[in-house]
Amino acid sequence: MQRREFIAAVGTAAALAGTSQAFAQVESGDMHPPKYTALEKAAIHCVATGNDCLRHCFGMFMMKDTSMAECADSVFQLVSTCNSLAAMAAINSAHTGHLAKVVEMVCNDCKKQCDKFPKIDVCKACGESCQKCAEECRKIAA
Repeated sequence: MQRREFIAAVGTAAALAGTSQAFAQVESGDMHPPKYTALEKAAIHCVATGNDCLRHCFGMFMMKDTSMAECADSVFQLVSTCNSLAAMAAINSAHTGHLAKVVEMVCNDCKKQCDKFPKIDVCKACGESCQKCAEECRKIAA
């Protein structure tokens, strides 16, 4: 085998190996792996616990008790922003870090409201979720 043939053969083998690897990545879904998995999960959990809290607040309102009005306001904002953050994180948006900075503030505000009702389980769970989400936001906030 001459030098040129050898170089061509090596080049062809390398190209085939690279193509095989690219196809394997596409098939396994690894070509565009998620960048913000922990953040996405924390935001989704915040939405779930926030909705539980909203349900409790609405129940209180139906009983003509408005003592949790500030809580309802902050948790509504939490659910809205965390839904958006989870969606942005899921698609690896370049703006995830920017939104995370805002969501961190919303989570901290909501946690302050949750802390006012330490004996109510849904408030305690929401506050813990807010704290975890704020921590994840802080890690990537731009």
